[in-house]
Amino acid sequence: MDIATILFAVGVLIIILAQLWLKGAGGGAGYKARVLLTDNEAEFFGRLVKALPDHYIFPQVAMSALIEASSSDKKKAHSDRLRIAQQRVDYVVCDMSCSVVAVVELDDRTHSASKDQVRDARLLQAGIRTVRFQSKNKPNIDDLRTAILTNAPLPPKKPSKLSVVN
Repeated sequence: MDIATILFAVGVLIIILAQLWLKGAGGGAGYKARVLLTDNEAEFFGRLVKALPDHYIFPQVAMSALIEASSSDKKKAHSDRLRIAQQRVDYVVCDMSCSVVAVVELDDRTHSASKDQVRDARLLQAGIRTVRFQSKNKPNIDDLRTAILTNAPLPPKKPSKLSVVN
């Protein structure tokens, strides 16, 4: 057997082993689409859209898109980022300038009140209000609008000529 044949055989073996390793390491596992919203969440999304026609509603938003770590200590900031890295909120309501008005959560039996309280506190610390609704007792469109827009930040008022004091 000559050296060229041996090198060729070793090369083929390396290629086969590399392909097997990639399959085992997830390289060949692939991905599949997932459903963005359950039927219940999609129905509630429709209510939000009807209740707030002058707003944008974004479903399933990553917490890291809404808040970020504020600590100047790099280790603490990294730890804070990891705490929210895999979390999503159900819906984000924004005004027409894309400023966040509120986060809306649709709670079902899978929600943990203590975990929800921590999430809400993190959002509130960043100035974002959370409005929660129970999945089994969803409000009508008018009540939904009132609950979300009550206490929503108002746009800054422009001073009128009458209110200027010399």
